[in-house]
Amino acid sequence: MKHRNSWVGLALVFALASACRSEPQEPAIEYGEPVGLRMATKRGMPDYEIAVAVSKGTDIAPLVPALGAALHAAVELCPEIVQAGKRGESVGVWFRVEQGAIGKVETKGVQATCVAGAIGGKPIAAPDKLAVLAQIRFPSEASAPTAPTGTP
Repeated sequence: MKHRNSWVGLALVFALASACRSEPQEPAIEYGEPVGLRMATKRGMPDYEIAVAVSKGTDIAPLVPALGAALHAAVELCPEIVQAGKRGESVGVWFRVEQGAIGKVETKGVQATCVAGAIGGKPIAAPDKLAVLAQIRFPSEASAPTAPTGTP
């Protein structure tokens, strides 16, 4: 798993989308700079990329292995993520870490049921009240990660 600081704009896209929801609003979450992860896979699954950002002011570097592993578990266990990727769609995932575990998981691009079952409630070594935002995509070529488009 390699990581790159190249998906600029991920946090802004997701933050703007969450501001457009019609539910009662929590204070807006600010995210730090996103990190791009290139995931090499086995067993016939195509390689893919993840852009992940966490609450502003939190050092993402020590969290990359744990977040990458959690999101990879969702990709491995949820064939709809791979199917969406094969159609050229990206999948947005966001959640909070609460009391040492991944809290309620929300997604855009696929049904949340599988993703929530794959990672929701799983223990994770991360600060409490950490907000996490990720985008998963399956590039058609082995190109460098670029700023994602779309909203959750």
